[in-house]
Amino acid sequence: MSSYDSVQIQKVEIDDAKGLEFWSQNFDEKLAVPTSEFYKPMLKKFSKENQKVVNVLCKHIICCAGDSNKKDVSCVDFDKFLKRFGPFEECIRNSKKVFFTETKRTDGGLEYTLVPWYHGYLDDCKKKIVDNPDKFLVREPSKKTVWNLLTVEYSKTIKKDGKTLLARNKKYLEINRKKRLFVWYSRDGKKQGHPKIEVALREMTKKRPPIVSDMWTQVEDQSLYQAASFDDE
Repeated sequence: MSSYDSVQIQKVEIDDAKGLEFWSQNFDEKLAVPTSEFYKPMLKKFSKENQKVVNVLCKHIICCAGDSNKKDVSCVDFDKFLKRFGPFEECIRNSKKVFFTETKRTDGGLEYTLVPWYHGYLDDCKKKIVDNPDKFLVREPSKKTVWNLLTVEYSKTIKKDGKTLLARNKKYLEINRKKRLFVWYSRDGKKQGHPKIEVALREMTKKRPPIVSDMWTQVEDQSLYQAASFDDE
């Protein structure tokens, strides 16, 4: 049984006016659509953005899936994404800075790689933490309606009474959209903020390496996910 709260959707409600207009024009009053159906008008709308980035955001990030079993995007998912990274016209550019690393190729073009630490919704995060000592992950909060927080978890090895134990830590990273900051509390209780999420995570986890997500493996392993082609078929 999932530990995440279910969300009962009665009608399309998207706070961002442009986002609501986009949804209504392309999907009418549908409460959810397949990711493949959602992706096509998004790619058309954001045609100047990197195709891989739009594809991965639409098929993995916006629905917060974390795996390939979730095949649809709901209006609630879309509303949550826009609250985090909106306004609608800037949502791809804003979220790209969070979920992708950018490198320059020898031909002068830009290459985008999905970050390995984001796991989306996780039903059994405890197992991943225990199986990967002294590493961290970022997942969605248990309440699916919470848009301004991400959950950061890691384990640390401690010695007690001559025994080696594994302690599990859970923290929250706040997305302050207005100030474009990622906010957290340091060990001494002081509120900290930084515009780059990688800096915030480095400070929160004391430079621990990430637990690589299944999403990353699927996206970045070219034999499993043809990231270079991104066919619309």
